[in-house]
Amino acid sequence: MSALTSATCSTAQQVRRTGSFQLDCSADTAFPLFSPEGERLWIETWNPQPIFPDTIEFQPDTIFRQGDGADEAVWTIVDVDWQTHRAEYVRVAGSHAAHIAVELEALSNERCRVRVSYTLTVFGHDAASLLESFSENAFAERMLNWQRWITDYRATRSAK
Repeated sequence: MSALTSATCSTAQQVRRTGSFQLDCSADTAFPLFSPEGERLWIETWNPQPIFPDTIEFQPDTIFRQGDGADEAVWTIVDVDWQTHRAEYVRVAGSHAAHIAVELEALSNERCRVRVSYTLTVFGHDAASLLESFSENAFAERMLNWQRWITDYRATRSAK
């Protein structure tokens, strides 16, 4: 076993977080906003670049790169189910890996609940700061931000 593998294994830690929020739109309307291209619409810094295929498709086995420098990660779409409004991703970066699941539940014709689950595995010298950024409070704040950003995007779009 290499020194890197040995050090990585002995310092790895894992945390699971789940949060939810509601949106004033149908699950059919909201679901595409959780695709790589859909997130580009409401996350200011989101700029995914395709690896395979040449364009980013919202389908299993699509691989893309997101972020710059130390924040760069490779994402793989593991599953997309348009019927159940569920998508799964795996994200791998130099200091962590994450499994992300997004599920939308229709509450009415014009309202849905978004449930986001992260399983984050951190390793290496940035482990403590990464874990802190995924504390329960930080994750709850992230969910509130996502709700606000999507609501703001939809309000801006419908005002045009």
